[in-house]
Amino acid sequence: MKYKIKRGYKNKNVAIFDEKGNQITQWYDWIGEDGLVKEESIYYIAQRNGKFAIFDVYGNQITPEWFDGISPYGLVKGESEFYKVKKNGKYAIFDKNGKQISGWYDEIKIGGLVNGKSNYYIAKKNGGYAIFDINGKQRSELFDKIEMYGLARGKSNYYLAEKNGKKAIFNVDGSMISPQWFNEIYPEGLVKGQSKYYIAKKDGKYAIFDENGKQISELFDWIYPFGLVRGESDYYIASKDGKEAIFDINRNIITKWYNVIFPEGLVKGQCDYYIACNTKNCAVYYKNGQKVSENFLRDYIEEAEEIIFNDNIGMVEIKNYGRTVRTIEFNPVYPFKEEIIDYTKLLNI
Repeated sequence: MKYKIKRGYKNKNVAIFDEKGNQITQWYDWIGEDGLVKEESIYYIAQRNGKFAIFDVYGNQITPEWFDGISPYGLVKGESEFYKVKKNGKYAIFDKNGKQISGWYDEIKIGGLVNGKSNYYIAKKNGGYAIFDINGKQRSELFDKIEMYGLARGKSNYYLAEKNGKKAIFNVDGSMISPQWFNEIYPEGLVKGQSKYYIAKKDGKYAIFDENGKQISELFDWIYPFGLVRGESDYYIASKDGKEAIFDINRNIITKWYNVIFPEGLVKGQCDYYIACNTKNCAVYYKNGQKVSENFLRDYIEEAEEIIFNDNIGMVEIKNYGRTVRTIEFNPVYPFKEEIIDYTKLLNI
């Protein structure tokens, strides 16, 4: 059934009608388009005399009272059975039965419980942010900031917190996972649930650490999250003095230093080949460093939206807007290919 909001000609009120023109709600000062009208759920938000409430398609009031504000995320948008309200400058979470399941806080971040992503949410009280669970229990200390990755989005049991300008990773039980407070930690990897690794900035440089706090890479000017950190392969690209090289999980450098190395192929775990470039020219290389293609201009690939390796036939497709704009041929390496035996030659017995 399709629904639409129709504005009345009297007192500028609004109501929701079905596709046959039947009025299915009362007249209100305002009705939000999220939920019922967009066919996201059977619920909608209505305003009357400056206050807001949630109703269902049958006209039942879902909220226990009229509030100063209601977010459409969660119940109304069909994401969960929870929603966030505002009253007297404070915020709280209620469920579809009208039960209040959180305290009143200075702020509750949209995400986590409200969006149906996890059983946790982030709220602000006494000037700091903390993690709370579905039962309203505080599960962390107060921090200056907690980022909306990992635990709050149901991606992992970890979250990234900030205090006094430094960052650290914590477990759901409140224990600190990172070995220290760093100047910067990126959510890719451990926090986002992609792998057990993450990148942190230490002494002005970057290194990869594991879930036990062990540093597993050298310090570099920069490390890309492709590959090892994102759980795609055991390789990663690091930058030093304006050059880039590929390293493996054991800190071994497996390429020369180039101006640019693309993550497609070897680093992203797609095949055993990669593309590396110097100032103007690029080429395709095998994982042992063997060059397997002729040089081609860096311009061919610099603006590529997608790079696809077909190592069976020795071809790289360069795509833009879903269309192949160029192909690059290379000689595949078959390390396990059996030797061809000429059986026409008789053996000397």
